[in-house]
Amino acid sequence: MKARRFLVIVLLAVCACMAWGADGMKPSEMKTSENLHSVISGQLAAFRAGDYAAAYVFADRDIKAQFPLERFEQMVKTGYPIIAHSVSAKFGLTFDNGDEAVVNVRVTGPKDQAVTYQYLLRRNGDSWRITGVVLLKDQTTEV
Repeated sequence: MKARRFLVIVLLAVCACMAWGADGMKPSEMKTSENLHSVISGQLAAFRAGDYAAAYVFADRDIKAQFPLERFEQMVKTGYPIIAHSVSAKFGLTFDNGDEAVVNVRVTGPKDQAVTYQYLLRRNGDSWRITGVVLLKDQTTEV
């Protein structure tokens, strides 16, 4: 059941990402890129500290509606173990349309394993929040 729900969320995120491409996505300006990267970095730092309540603050309202805090923590630990225990992150391509954004992030885990994810974000008022994370199929060495 959990695996099925996880798969549905991943598929929805992929569909949202493809739909965003048609909605005026363009390379983000420097200030927007910095804001987006800061949100992702903040959540990753909270995960590293084991502070899932702090990490939860960076999640979009739709994620919070689907995953209460305890389930959010479990989902991250089981579905995204490298993110849960990352040691570093390198930011790549960053696109937005003013309301939604897509950021490629190469996350390195504790055993030097590196995986590239695509973070999906949405603007909530003056701040950005993470709406989903999708594993990229093409695991090149750079993002």
